[in-house]
Amino acid sequence: MRSFTHTRLRAALAIAGLGACSIAHALDISGSSTVQPLVEKLVPLYAKRGGEAVTLAGGGSGAGVKNAIAGTSQIGMVSRDLKDDEKAALKNAVIGIDALAIIVNKGNPVSSLSKAQLVDLYSGKIDNWQALGGPDLAVQRVSKEVGRSTLELFEHYTGLLSPDRKKGDKPLISSKAYIVGANVEALTLVGGIPGAIGYVSVGTAHALAEAGMPVKIIPLDGQQPTDEAIKAGSYPIVRPLNLVYTNATPPVQAFLDLAAGQQGQDIVKSLGFLPVGATR
Repeated sequence: MRSFTHTRLRAALAIAGLGACSIAHALDISGSSTVQPLVEKLVPLYAKRGGEAVTLAGGGSGAGVKNAIAGTSQIGMVSRDLKDDEKAALKNAVIGIDALAIIVNKGNPVSSLSKAQLVDLYSGKIDNWQALGGPDLAVQRVSKEVGRSTLELFEHYTGLLSPDRKKGDKPLISSKAYIVGANVEALTLVGGIPGAIGYVSVGTAHALAEAGMPVKIIPLDGQQPTDEAIKAGSYPIVRPLNLVYTNATPPVQAFLDLAAGQQGQDIVKSLGFLPVGATR
């Protein structure tokens, strides 16, 4: 069940000069928890431009696609490439580029991981950080629930599947992993458990680490997910941040224009994502 932030909705209505009767015509946006903080910062700017009231909910990229196709959301937030069947049903606008960051607790002295080591950690082959020159701490894996694009990216990169999928004979992420939804949940667990490891949006990781969350980003095969590495394609796990829709109505187009414009792209950059360039 969705939960809308009524305070934000009322504030948007007040700024836009709209009455309660306009709620029925609100612009509904839902989906990726990675894209959601970006859209939250766009909403008051959209209202100042005379845009309609906005209702906003998370739920993951899968929910964003599903809701946009069903028409329950006019815009879906999707933090991954669209699949072929989704491309046939939806239009999309890429508003930024993100990378998947591997995070550990700040107190963990391990300073780098290879892809093979990451696979061994998540499959359960490595169960103690001592095997990688770290402390005598049990490895506590934090993974994502099915429907989250971060899980799909991680699965594609590592070749491991969520145990909830149980497809064929492919190797699985350890059944001992903590399963979470939003990025902030993964960061909170990794920050609170000395032996934890997780994977999240690099923008969210930077933002929460700067805010005091005791986590650190681990280079993958010696490469940090910097803007330069993402641009050059040398960091291995990169994804687009999409807004998807079926019909570019005037309110939808106005929101897309804002996201692609200078103000929108400044917000993309401020949140630690890579802008795609101000085009409007």
